Amino acid sequence: MNRRLCVYISAAVMAALLGISGCRAGERKKEDTGKPTVVVLWHSYNAVAKSAFDDLVMEFNETVGMEQGIIVEPVGYGSSNELDDVLYASASHVIGSEPLPDIFASYPDSAYRLDGIAPLVRLDGYFSEDELDAYRPEFLAEGVWGGDGMHRMVPVAKSTEILYLNETDWEAFAGDTGAGKEMLKTWEGLAQAAGMYYEWSGGSPFLGMNAFNDFAALSAAQLGEGICRTQDGPEFNYSRETARRVWDAYYVPHIKGWYESRTYNQDGIKSGRLMAYIGSSAGAGFFPQVVIEDEKQSHPISCGSYAYPVFQGGTPYMGQRGANMAVFASDESHQQASVRFLKWFTQPEQNIRFAVATGYLPVQKKALESVSDLVAQVESQDNAQAVEQSIRASLKALENHNVYVRETFLGSYDMDQIFSVSLENRINTDLETLRRRMEKGESRESVERELLDDGHFDSWYETLLKEMAGKTDGQKIQK
Repeated sequence: MNRRLCVYISAAVMAALLGISGCRAGERKKEDTGKPTVVVLWHSYNAVAKSAFDDLVMEFNETVGMEQGIIVEPVGYGSSNELDDVLYASASHVIGSEPLPDIFASYPDSAYRLDGIAPLVRLDGYFSEDELDAYRPEFLAEGVWGGDGMHRMVPVAKSTEILYLNETDWEAFAGDTGAGKEMLKTWEGLAQAAGMYYEWSGGSPFLGMNAFNDFAALSAAQLGEGICRTQDGPEFNYSRETARRVWDAYYVPHIKGWYESRTYNQDGIKSGRLMAYIGSSAGAGFFPQVVIEDEKQSHPISCGSYAYPVFQGGTPYMGQRGANMAVFASDESHQQASVRFLKWFTQPEQNIRFAVATGYLPVQKKALESVSDLVAQVESQDNAQAVEQSIRASLKALENHNVYVRETFLGSYDMDQIFSVSLENRINTDLETLRRRMEKGESRESVERELLDDGHFDSWYETLLKEMAGKTDGQKIQK
């Protein structure tokens, strides 16, 4: 039986129960029609996350929802990009598109765009000040834009970027070279350790990175610069000095072969090619438990998790990832029912179960207070040791780092897209150039010298400034 049919049957059963229990239903602050309010919710959870989410939705429907006359109908999409596309089509009334849902999961930039064509509910009228204050403020701040201070989104589960390390093989490397874990705290130290590992291992890369878009924003924020909104409009502050430090921390190690970033850097750990990678805390369960050298040789490894690196002398910023949820404006019955579900889902009892099962962090301050309470929820599946390490590292980072909040405003999405891919695209292009020229017989050293020349950095930097100037009318670029 498919889920949608289950929802319709549940609705019929609930309607009958409400008809019998009319006195109790009349106590709710909504028009009592004798029928349950069906709340349609679109999300992009997959695999374990989808299963955990569906289980909690069913629990709500069978308990609180049954008592209050609410049925939540979840509809999953394959990816956040696919969900963005169908949401925008529905909001724009594209022929053949589905009616808009009541609740949807989204990132702030996408929700901001939707809010301009299909208004979102200002949630301040449904949450008390105490209820809003229960959330981690940086998580909640992502749903505020427009200068009115109103909350348009609620965080439901968050993750951050952390550094994963093969602790077992690190000990051998550190014992031979004297490398210390203090080096893993800064971008400069990390690059130094990677260079040492490259020499020690005979040419293997040390580190992979899963998400450059986080690095672009966070590295600039750590050095006090980046994209921001002023009274005069969007502004891009990115000095040559800052850009050069970022270049040296990211571009140079990739060209030298010290870093090697792929979509699934966990595979590099499993093959023994990589010693570490920076990736989402939500993916901790995928950290390999064994390194497989070849068909005959393998050895077990343990996982170490560490906070996101910071530039020397910089402000310790860490990222936040994970979609929030918002409610489209409709009628009072559906808006109230939607908010009731969101309140229930983000309460610590439910939210901790969902967060830990999926590798995410809960969103309310109370739920983030105890490491032991979160670790106790970890099940013995995938790599439980890595998940525990990830939780401990993430909570420690929340104590010692500033959580970065992306500003959302008109044009911020396009600016973020340009900024986030600029250096990554240059690296990919230049690595391909390096490969082709080496295949034709040129030495790696000679090609590297050309790619690492100051003029090559200048070319990238000036190109980035020109691209960003097109999004700020060319008047608000601070070199």
